[in-house]
Amino acid sequence: MRIGFIGVGGMGYTHLLCLQEIASKEDIFVSAIADKRKERQEMAEKIFPDAQIYTDGIELLEKENLDTVFIIAPSYEHFSLMKKAMEKKLSIFCEKPVCLSLKDCDALVAMEKDYTKPICIGQVVRHMPEYRFLKSCIESGKYGKLLDLSFERLSGDVGWGYEDWFHDEKKSGSVILDLHIHDLDFMRFVLGEPLKAEVIHFTKFESGMVNHVLTKAKYSDLEVLSEASWYHSDSYPFQANYRADFEKATIQYNSAIDKEHIFLCADGKQEKVRTAGDEIEIQSEINIKSLGAYLIEDRKFISYLLGKDEEKPVSLQDAIESVRLGVELWEQTKQS
Repeated sequence: MRIGFIGVGGMGYTHLLCLQEIASKEDIFVSAIADKRKERQEMAEKIFPDAQIYTDGIELLEKENLDTVFIIAPSYEHFSLMKKAMEKKLSIFCEKPVCLSLKDCDALVAMEKDYTKPICIGQVVRHMPEYRFLKSCIESGKYGKLLDLSFERLSGDVGWGYEDWFHDEKKSGSVILDLHIHDLDFMRFVLGEPLKAEVIHFTKFESGMVNHVLTKAKYSDLEVLSEASWYHSDSYPFQANYRADFEKATIQYNSAIDKEHIFLCADGKQEKVRTAGDEIEIQSEINIKSLGAYLIEDRKFISYLLGKDEEKPVSLQDAIESVRLGVELWEQTKQS
């Protein structure tokens, strides 16, 4: 399988290391890599030294004979790269968010109507063991009815993007479409579509872009609170947390306190449940220290393409609904 790879930023480098690991066991090869920066091209060449190097992702797609492409470029480039990759009839992996506007959502849905090749969108939280544990508790009913659920995804200011693209809301979609969308997507994955969603608090950077948001999603018998931030200080440590209260148990996960365990209170006892498996440690510029769920995500998609895994990847249509929800909330902050 010949794979093209576009974008070797912090997230792209992580996915490239995942493909290196997968290539050691499967018949795949990253044959072409694109990034605008010479230093990132050199980093990529150390991983796949025989790959053809490009500075432009569109040029790579036009010139290379590929089976699959991984699109890990900045968010504002996703739509144009997706469009070109679909014109080339490739299997596609694209990082979230797949696009940044309702117009682009509609265009992709129209293009997908007759598209036969697999597409996977990188909603990685769906693959994280600690979140899969929460999903299993909800779906199994082991602890009774879910009564209360909240998510937090908090970070310091983001300063690592190419040409500071995170701070341009037209390019990143603000903290809502870049960070908050993870928990919105996982909420939809587990609970389905909310009856209503609203912003109940937000703050903005001096530029006017939303940097902190608290939202509430209403279901028939449950309200879910979700919070996300790019706090002003870039030294604030990243953390992803949730709390779930069931009729017979209360569960908490807090990555800042204990990344490897979930705190479970049930049957009059308190215990730590280990969810993290063997992980490959990496030196990362972003808020991850191991390949972890990214390797799970990429391996499952490659296995699906090779016919070794029947579980369908996160579809374009599914991921677009998470974008629509995020855009709806983003628009609410502009009306206040």
